Amino acid sequence: MKVLCSGLNVVDLLVSAPDHIKMGYKNESDRIIMQGGAPAGNAACGLASLGHETFFLGYLGDNPLSIVARNELANYGVKEDFLYYKEGASPAIAIVQIDNKGERTVLYSMQDYIPFDPGDLNEELVKDFSLFLVDGYDTDINLHLLKVGKKYGIKTVLDMEAADLDIMKQMLRLSTDPILPLECAQTLSGQEHPEACLRALSELTNGQVVITDGAHGSYALEYKNLVHQPAFKVDVVDTTGCGDAFHAAYASALLQGFSLKERLTYASFFASQVARHFGGRTFLPDRAFMEANGPLPVNQ
Repeated sequence: MKVLCSGLNVVDLLVSAPDHIKMGYKNESDRIIMQGGAPAGNAACGLASLGHETFFLGYLGDNPLSIVARNELANYGVKEDFLYYKEGASPAIAIVQIDNKGERTVLYSMQDYIPFDPGDLNEELVKDFSLFLVDGYDTDINLHLLKVGKKYGIKTVLDMEAADLDIMKQMLRLSTDPILPLECAQTLSGQEHPEACLRALSELTNGQVVITDGAHGSYALEYKNLVHQPAFKVDVVDTTGCGDAFHAAYASALLQGFSLKERLTYASFFASQVARHFGGRTFLPDRAFMEANGPLPVNQ
């Protein structure tokens, strides 16, 4: 089952922030690490870790950030057939400051980042894929992929946080499995509470809408009934990449034929394991870990 992930490509510099920073002076940090980041990139690594044949779509250039991004994807077994060279192209870069409570402050730059041009994708190469996972950042290519998915009956998991309102509604209508953070769902629906958001959004799409709300868990409607999956309680070190991990595991569970409730449970548990570590890609459970330690029976 081939999976294509498409969206913003980022390299993260994660910094453990001291309790007290003296501005204008040198300050020692317990940990500073560099990793690949961003929703689609992290999800690609998660899907590959779970044993799926996973590809990432994007441009890379001849520069240090491109080298890091390529190596980071390769370390998790993400295939590079759809990583195209483009002169001057570079991943975006983010500095993620994490305090001792696990709260994050992010500074980022999009300088030299080039969104993927749909004209550079040969539709014939992806029409037999089992699933596309796309974000709401690179909207031109990802709208195109959602249309390709609809044309060929490919499952599409949408990770959307914020974009132009009309574009978000288009993407919502096209996706088979849109997963939105509560704030995005509130913006799209004009409602406040998760259940009200779901009922309003279900009028806009035939897809299976899921709403995530951090430590409050995730929500969906099944046969018009609310399904709530509480977040698993763990000792949180860093929440970087937890939402991306949820999307990856949900997509994996979808490909494995799990029920809606099982998909939410599987995704929630997977994300909780990521939160126990510093960095969004430091620990991504594999299939064996999920079968040995996860909340679902092994014979699923």
